[in-house]
Amino acid sequence: MSRVAKNNRMIHDSQSSDVEPCRQPTARTDLRRAVAGSAREYPLVVSTNNNGARLHTVASPHTPAAAVLVFHGGSATSRKRVSPFSPAVLRLIPVARAVAARDRTAAVYLLKFSVRGWNGDGADVLRDARWALDQIADRHPGLPIVVVGHSLGGRVAMHVAGLSLGSDGSSRVVGAVGLAPWVDPADPVDLLNGVPLSVVQGTNDRIVPEPSTRPWLAAAATAGARIESTVIPGAGHAMLRYFRRWHHLTADGVAFVLAAAGRPAARPPARR
Repeated sequence: MSRVAKNNRMIHDSQSSDVEPCRQPTARTDLRRAVAGSAREYPLVVSTNNNGARLHTVASPHTPAAAVLVFHGGSATSRKRVSPFSPAVLRLIPVARAVAARDRTAAVYLLKFSVRGWNGDGADVLRDARWALDQIADRHPGLPIVVVGHSLGGRVAMHVAGLSLGSDGSSRVVGAVGLAPWVDPADPVDLLNGVPLSVVQGTNDRIVPEPSTRPWLAAAATAGARIESTVIPGAGHAMLRYFRRWHHLTADGVAFVLAAAGRPAARPPARR
């Protein structure tokens, strides 16, 4: 078992110039501000499976060096279809674009799940995720793949981290970034030895409180996962308050995963 490396950071946004406070995290005006332009410039659909899941492309560099797949959030129980204009989907479009803006060599994709809920065992959304990953592995054989997920999507990301893909196993999910991830202490950790995980959470998350994730993260660390954890004071579950900080930390997380997995990651642009 590899030595576990776990880093914890506390981000103090009260002194940051990119603070966007939101009194009501679910207010439509705040959602519109956080995802401005998302509905008007919706990512191109690459493929749709028989269940209704859709794989969208956000960035397609000519010669990519890595691939990133983004998963949106959902609910514990619901078999309703996911609308492409669901707030859960829309708020992940600027997140995906932030990743693409940071690393111009990454092919970035967004998956729309076929159903809204985890529904007991996660079979539907996990099947959607595996289908999307196979699509990406076929398009980019041998490239490292990073998964990014919010809430339910974070749970999906942690489930698929470490998977080998492709007919010859040449592609691999090298790590995951969890944004306010909904994880359960009983979720599997057997594929996580040596796998880098970046986790970003808020202290005001009432849907998935940060302390509720500690048992699973401890199990993942014991299994050998290399965990980087960041907590944003005052941030909630919807990622609307301090949304620019969420976007920035997501791109940081992808860079951490790629660097830890052995691929030099793109440096953030210099500030003027």
